[in-house]
Amino acid sequence: MPSAPLNGIDVVFDDSGGDGEPVVLVNGTGATRTAWRAHQTPALVAAGYRVIAPDNRGLPPNALPPGGITLEAMAADLAALIEHLALPPCRVVGFSLGASVVGELCLTRPELVSRAVLMAGRARVDTFGDAVSRAAGDLHDSGAAVPASHEAVFRALCYLSPHTLHDPRAVQDWLDVFTYSRAATGPGVRAQYDAMRDIDQLPRYAALDVPLLCIGFADDVMIPAAAGREIADTVPGARYTEIERCGHYGHLERPAEVNAAMLDFFAHRPEAARAAARAGSPRTLGRGGA
Repeated sequence: MPSAPLNGIDVVFDDSGGDGEPVVLVNGTGATRTAWRAHQTPALVAAGYRVIAPDNRGLPPNALPPGGITLEAMAADLAALIEHLALPPCRVVGFSLGASVVGELCLTRPELVSRAVLMAGRARVDTFGDAVSRAAGDLHDSGAAVPASHEAVFRALCYLSPHTLHDPRAVQDWLDVFTYSRAATGPGVRAQYDAMRDIDQLPRYAALDVPLLCIGFADDVMIPAAAGREIADTVPGARYTEIERCGHYGHLERPAEVNAAMLDFFAHRPEAARAAARAGSPRTLGRGGA
């Protein structure tokens, strides 16, 4: 398990190695780098890429890091790791909170990014999203112990598509995963939930100048697909695709479709995408488009 001392913390990361072009994967709230190992890392490695996946600050051993836990700090950690590994410019993918971190990186250090993918991304929090963050903070502050069975059902309802919930075999598999792989907790995760509260990044995204693909998940109740389309409608030249029959964990529920969209986007030359954007090409494509 490699790590690097950067920005006063010990950044832990996976690295597939090899001499392929690098792709950096950034996960969401309370999620570790290991979640990418199931589907995205194998697909990217098979396509010839080198894959690097760090843990965000807020997870052990960086639960209470100097500098706090903000989008700016997490983006600075990501920039430091990219420079430490001599990766730039490179492809960067973010999921959920990780999408916001990647967006911040694109805004503050665009020279490090050749192109970016935002999965289940949002520029601002809606009413339900804010309620989820507030509830997660309240639960942590209460010190209450939630039974594993209750947590598993709650996560299934929040993160999965109704199509998965109505499939007896599939939902049982997910409930088993959620029951025996408890969600990360602690003060760092609580701070991650607060990192996006009361933030509206949309005006800043209008100036973003990095080739961008936004991927929305049609049945996502945590971060509605419309939030990703809103980003794509704002960023000049950005592309949007929506994956059907999946919820917030769309990259795990429908990995083949998500990976295909990501790899297709990566296959296009960044220079051509930038030229098209400046020429006034359409900012988005229709649902399911690549």
